[in-house]
Amino acid sequence: MWPQLRCGWWKPMADLTFPQLSSGALVQYPIRKSNGLRSIKNILADGTMLVAADPGGGKLAWNLSYVDLLPEDIGALRSHFSNCAGPLRGFTFLDPADNLLAYSADLTAPSWNVPPGVTIQSGMPDPSGGSAAFLVTNGAAAAQQIAQTVAAPVSYQYCFSVYAFMASAGSVSLTRSSGNDLQSQTFAVGAAWARIVSSGRLNDTGTGLSAAITMEAGQSVLLYGPQLEPQHAPSRFRPTYSRAGIYPNSHWAVQELIVTAEAPNLFSTSFAIETTIPD
Repeated sequence: MWPQLRCGWWKPMADLTFPQLSSGALVQYPIRKSNGLRSIKNILADGTMLVAADPGGGKLAWNLSYVDLLPEDIGALRSHFSNCAGPLRGFTFLDPADNLLAYSADLTAPSWNVPPGVTIQSGMPDPSGGSAAFLVTNGAAAAQQIAQTVAAPVSYQYCFSVYAFMASAGSVSLTRSSGNDLQSQTFAVGAAWARIVSSGRLNDTGTGLSAAITMEAGQSVLLYGPQLEPQHAPSRFRPTYSRAGIYPNSHWAVQELIVTAEAPNLFSTSFAIETTIPD
C-alpha cells in the first residue's frame, strides 16, 4: 500500500478540474451517484413539529472506485488531491453519468446560439415515438450552425452526438472547437433516424469547449437528443434543462487518498466526490 497522502498547505491554483484518465475515460464503472436533500425541523413548545425543505442544503455525491490504474493515472489523481489540499479547495467535476450540455431537451433555450436565418420548431416526432424533436431550418444562403459553449477543459476526450432525420437525403456536420483548434466531421443523413457521433481530443488547453451542429443552406433537419460526454462513445440520451453535468464547486469528500499497489505499475483506489446542488 502506498503511504497515505495528507493535505498540505493550501496554494491558490486556477482552473482546477478533476483529471481524465489516459484511456480517455473519466471514471471506471460501476459508479454510485446519490442525491441527498436536507430538511429543517422546528419543534414548538406544545410538541408540534414544523418541517420545511432547505433549498441550499442538497448535495450530490459520486462514489468512485478504480482498479488497474497506470502510474500516470494514479499520479494525476494524487497531484489533483494535493493541489486541492484534499477537501479544502473546490474544483470542476464533469459528471460521467450526465449530459454536459444545458437545455439538451430545448434547442430554443438561450443556452443555444442560433444565428439569424435559422428557425427552430418544437413538438416534432422523435425517434422514441414521442414529440420531443425539433425541426431546424437554415433559411440563409450559406451554411449555418447552432452551438453551445460549456465551461469544460478543452483538451479532454469528448463524444458529441445527436439524432438526425432528413426527409430528403443530405448531410449534417458536428464540430467540437475552441479558440485555437477545431474538429469537424460530416455525416450523411436520410429518411431514417440515425445517431451521428463525433469523438476526439482537441490540441488546445484552457476552458471553453464549443459543440456545434452545422446545416447547409436551405436545409431542414429534425434533431433530437444532443449530448456531450467526457468519454469515447455515447451513452443513452439524458435530457437536461437549466442544470447540466458540470459542477464547478466540487470537493473531495475524503481526508486522505489511499492507494493500493496491486501489481507492478498497477494501482487501485476509491473515494468520494461531492458538490452542493445549485438552487
